[in-house]
Amino acid sequence: MPLNKKLHRISQRGVWRFISGIARLDETPRSLAELDEALSLQPNKMRSTKAIFAKLENRFDIRFLRLAEEGGDDQAGNPRYIMPPRIRKAVREMVG
Repeated sequence: MPLNKKLHRISQRGVWRFISGIARLDETPRSLAELDEALSLQPNKMRSTKAIFAKLENRFDIRFLRLAEEGGDDQAGNPRYIMPPRIRKAVREMVG
């Protein structure tokens, strides 16, 4: 299934607002806690959301977040993630 079709199906789920929110941010690597702050979410919301992402990622064989190799860790020692450019671009195009 093409990426756009996969994303269209995912866009009908509740986690889409988090996926599209991350895609709209700049490309700065962020930890899950930093994503909570950047998206004005309650603390640890991205941690539980990332678990939901995992189910969709496995089902559709895509990754919404991957470890940022050059991103280092945040102040609490948590790894930072980035949205792969191909996914970011496709989500941004869908969001408009």
